[in-house]
This record gives sequence, structure tokens and C-alpha cells, in this order.
Amino acid sequence: MAHTLITGCSPRMFFVLVLCWLTAGMRTSIVYAARNMPKGQDRTSFPGCTPLSDSEIATNPEYSTLYQNLQYTGWNASLSDLGAVVTLFAPTDQAFSRFKTAYNMTFTQAIMQPATEAQSDASVLEIFTSYHVTTEALPETNDFHDDQVLPTFLQDNNLTVKVDNRQNPDKISIASYGSKAKIVTPPIYACNLVIYGIDSVLIPEEALTFNEEYDYGALLDSSHDFYRSQWIGALEGHDDIPSWRGDAFTYEIGPARLKWGDISGGLMEGGEAGTVKITPTIAWATSMLAWGMLNFGDGYNNSGADLWAKGKETLRWNTDYLLKTVKDDPVSSALSTKPEFYIVYQVGNQTQEKRLWTRPEEETGTRPTYFVTTYNGTSDLAGQISAALSATAMVFRESDPSYYNQLTKVSALLYDAGKRRRGVYTRGLHYSCVTNQAHAQAELPDCVPGDELFQGSMLATYNSTSWADDLTWAAAWLHTATGNPAYLTDAYRWYNAHYTSTESVGDRQYISWNQVIYPATLLLANITDDNTFHYTIQHYLHNWLTASDDAIEYSGLGRAFNRNDPALAQGMNTAFLALLYAQLIDGSKAPSELSRYSNNSMATQYKFWAQSQARYVLGDVSRSFYVGFGSDAPTHIQDRASSCPKDAQIECNFQNAFYTPNPNPNTLAGALVYGPGLKGDHFVDQRSGSNETWVSHVYNAGLTGVFAGLSQMQGHSSL
Repeated sequence: MAHTLITGCSPRMFFVLVLCWLTAGMRTSIVYAARNMPKGQDRTSFPGCTPLSDSEIATNPEYSTLYQNLQYTGWNASLSDLGAVVTLFAPTDQAFSRFKTAYNMTFTQAIMQPATEAQSDASVLEIFTSYHVTTEALPETNDFHDDQVLPTFLQDNNLTVKVDNRQNPDKISIASYGSKAKIVTPPIYACNLVIYGIDSVLIPEEALTFNEEYDYGALLDSSHDFYRSQWIGALEGHDDIPSWRGDAFTYEIGPARLKWGDISGGLMEGGEAGTVKITPTIAWATSMLAWGMLNFGDGYNNSGADLWAKGKETLRWNTDYLLKTVKDDPVSSALSTKPEFYIVYQVGNQTQEKRLWTRPEEETGTRPTYFVTTYNGTSDLAGQISAALSATAMVFRESDPSYYNQLTKVSALLYDAGKRRRGVYTRGLHYSCVTNQAHAQAELPDCVPGDELFQGSMLATYNSTSWADDLTWAAAWLHTATGNPAYLTDAYRWYNAHYTSTESVGDRQYISWNQVIYPATLLLANITDDNTFHYTIQHYLHNWLTASDDAIEYSGLGRAFNRNDPALAQGMNTAFLALLYAQLIDGSKAPSELSRYSNNSMATQYKFWAQSQARYVLGDVSRSFYVGFGSDAPTHIQDRASSCPKDAQIECNFQNAFYTPNPNPNTLAGALVYGPGLKGDHFVDQRSGSNETWVSHVYNAGLTGVFAGLSQMQGHSSL
């Protein structure tokens, strides 16, 4: 995908820097600044004082690309003329090769413009070079220390040092916003220059912009279409239902002995769960969708279609179902003397489900309902549902006050029950074999699958590991929805409980139905402007942007992923938080605990990073991972309904729908697939033998918010 300079710059250049004002005069200003910088070590202080032209950078073929760059820009002479020692981070030829491959470009197109090109091209090249030179003198590796900030010759753009003291004290990386390079050589000395070879090109991600816009409003619309493809229940009368979908599981009722009644509706979980309905994931996704509507409402309205009404319908479908999953527990209420509730956490037997591949509309057997009582401690489950109801209530507060009141009333009752008897709804479960969607291949060969161990219940897969983060999330949303300060007091209490207990040990730098402390933190930062919350969310985003945490990595093509859960959805969840936080601090005086953060640039950094990650998903640098859109989009999707033959008269089974090498007959437009996982950028588009084409309503939750935020940016509204 081509990129261009904003004004008066060559359209052939790939990356565009917002700092395009640095044009023809930049070389002169750089040299002037360099010559007038404070003097450090004398330039002849290194033994032998080898000139740059005779150094290893000039003579070693591994650095030929860099040296050609230095010669073209005149930096080879500028660096030699400095009156102080500076440090150059030198990408190897292999690093440049990966850079070119990542962006599908030749070296000439990316770095070496012919001398006949406009002077602005040279300025872009100088910007690239200046970002690899720090004014700090670092003659030895022990001069580096963790979190050290290195000013560069690119104005207002710093680098950050990361030292891995836990595993290897000599492992030093240089982090920029959106890239991270390892130092791969001992220091090389060239008079007043210290040079370290690095294995990646450093790019100031916060300065990137893109000349070709996607229609994010249309993409937002298609994501809501995907949600409709995952609905089950009575679909007739709803708009935008795919032609190959119909009514399914309309007969579902709760436990007869409890006189539960109708429990139809909701969404299929997807992935290994198939058509099974999982309450905590539906609740979490609903909260995220509502948040996107509340904060990026202009993104919905900018599309030209009535996307706001469509978004409300998506939310109401979910919350109508969540209300059905809750029922009074009179026996426990009598014992507690407070309202207690039964909560359905799953509908459908996964042991049976995994043996069946057919259209959801053709499944006619009775499906079991799995439930728990709040009297036994369900803080996590009750908290998730409470948060979803409160967040959705905010969307309906003006247009449907009656529905707002219903949602907030049930939300408050569930929250109160969850905080009285604290614990996770899966408490007391101990087993050696845990099935996990991200790491299903790690299952031990001799263990009993979780669904069989628990008679079809997916407790092993959806095993909750914490509850204080869920109560924090619920209390923050209840405060937002009602304005009751008692809920904010509670939110502080649960937040502190999370970080002063063993719960926080499980924080793995990602966001999911089972880990909501980071979204809750951002919500509290918005409510309170408390330094504590700003620090935590900034630290989380910093880890993702710079791969500062051991769990975060970048693929060769620029995808940020978490080793604990490498699904594309995790990157989109964090991109959503990046846009939300950018909105919060843009133009504000939000406090910053860490000196490396600049409030004037943080919002821009977060917005562009989020955009770059979304564009990766859409196929900017290789292939699309968003079904029905972009180049080489996935076609072999692990989704029962869309994989079945178009002709409803033809039986659908494993042989002709799951194992067939043919693409899905029906396009599951708007679905985000699981993606390459731990394999970087290598993706296998097949249904069997891989989880890479799994889809789920959970995967689209953060992505939908990202599209809403980018649509709002695209409509020239501030975030």
C-alpha cells in the first residue's frame, strides 16, 4: 500500500512523516545543530581514531545499505564533523531486507531516491537517518540501562533502552514506538562515533500517516453484519441477516425444575465451542461494543448509514439474552436475607457439539443449560453481566429510559450479589488438562478433555482465574451509568484488592473476558484523572508499542502480538484501548508519571499505532485477515453455517463442509480470523488441522471499536 508525504513530497516514498516540514533545509539545520551541540568526549578519544570511511561500517558488506544511505544524505561527512561523541545504531543489511519485505518495496523506493528526485525525498531519508543517531555517548554496553531515554537528532523523537536483566544481562534492545531492535555487535569506534549493529530498522511509528484511506464506516457496518451471522434464535424480522442463516434453537428453555422459561437468543461462541453459548464472553463483548458506541458515536454517524441504530440493535440482542440468563434464587435469598440469583453460564453440550458439523438451523436436539448460584460466589460472572448491562444502559438512556432503568436495576442487583460472596464461578475446580483456544495444541495426550470431564460444560476452557478485576469493571460502569459515588469507592477497593492479591500475578498484558483490569483501569482514568490509573494504562500501552514486556513481540511485517494469546484479536483489543486513551489525553493536561511520556505526542502515537495494527489486519502489507475484504482474504473459515452447501437440500457434514479443500460457499463477511498465532506472519487458510481460521464474536469486539474510532478520525472529528 503506497504512502505519501502530506505536502509537496514524492508519492513514491513509502513512509510519510507528519514532520514533513523538515524539507530542503533539513540537512543544513542538522549539520548546524550537530556542530553546535554540547561537547562530550573529544572525537579523537578512541584508540587509533578510525575515520568513518575506514570503519567497519564502510568496509563490512553487512552494512553496505546503511553506508550507502549515509553517503547519499551527506551524514557520513556530518557525523565526522561533530564536536562531540554520539552513538549510531546501524541496521544490518539483513535488517533492511526484512524492512523491504515487510512493506513490499525495493531499497531504491524505500531509502535511496535518485539524485534527480525532489529535495524533499532526501529530507525523508535524512529523517530516517537522524532517528538512528542519539546525542548520548555510549562507548560501552554497560553504559546502557533499562528504561534509559535516548534523545535522537529527530526532533521530539526519543528511543528507549531495554535491558533483559532477568535472562541475559547482556541482551540490550533499542525500542521505538512500534518497533524494537536488538544490539547484535560489540561497539565499533570511528573517532567521535560509537556504532552498534542492530537487527531491525527503527521507524518513528507515531509520525506515520497513510495516503490511501479505508472506508472505516463501511468496515464498521460489516463487523456488525458478522454479529448477525452469529445470532441464534428467532431471526425473522431483523435486518441484515445473511441469506444462508435462519431461525435456530428457538425452543431453548432453562431448567424446568426451576421454571426458568425461555432462554433462546444470544450468540454462537465459535471456535472449538461451535454453536454453544457462553455467557461471560457475550457479556464482555457487549461491554466493549457499548464502550465503542459511547466514545466514538461520530464514527457511527459519519458512515452515512444509520449505523447507530444498527449498533443499538446489536447491543439489545445481547442484553436481552443476558437478562434471560438471570433468575431469582429464592432458597438462597432466604438464607442470605439478600437477593441471590441463578446465572446460566453455558447453553449446549460441547462434548456433543464437537462431534457434529451441520447447519445451526438443523440442530434439533434438546440442549442442556449449565448454571450456578450467586450464593456460592460468582463475583466474576455477575460482574461481567453487570458491566454489560450498565454500559448498554448508557447507550439507551436518552432514547429508551424504560430499558435504561431495567438494565441498571438488574445490573445493581447482580453487582451487590457478586460483591457479597466473593469468588470465581469456577471455584473448586482442579484438573491437569486445560483446553485453551489459544493453545489447544498444548493439551496433554493422556488427559480427559475438559468438556467430557465436566459432562459437556466448557469450564475447563472458560476457567475464570480472577474476580476483583470483574468487580472493578462492574463498579466503574455502574458509577458511569448511575452517578452513584458509592460505586466509585467500591471500584477503588476492588482495584486495590486485585493488585494486593495473587490475582495480579496472572496479568499477562492482554485483554479478554477473563482479564479486564486494563479496560477497567482506563475507564477509571477517565472518571477520576487519578495518576495511579494513568500510570498503569500508559505502562500497559508502552509495553505493546515498544515490545518492552517479554510477552509482547513484533512479527516481521509489523504485527504486535502477545505470546500468551497470539490471536489477532488481542492486538485489536489493545488498539481499541489505545484509541480510547488517545481520546482521553488529546489536548488535555493528563498527568504522566513516567518522564518518557510526552503528553503532547502520546495521543498521536497511540492513534497511529492503532491505525497501523488495524491496517495490518486489513492487508496493508501482505494479506487480509478480515473475511470478505481486501487482498487474499481467508476463505476456509471454521464456521458451521457459512461452510455448509448453499443448497439447503444438500446435507451438511464433516466430509463436505469441514474437511473439503474448497472455500466456504457462503462468505462470512466482517469476521476477524484467529490469525497466524505464534508463527509471526505465516498464515494457513484451512479449516482442518489448524485454529488459524477460527472466528468468534469475541474476536470482533475490540476490532469493532477500532473501526468506530478510526471512522471518527476519518470524519475529521477529534477522537
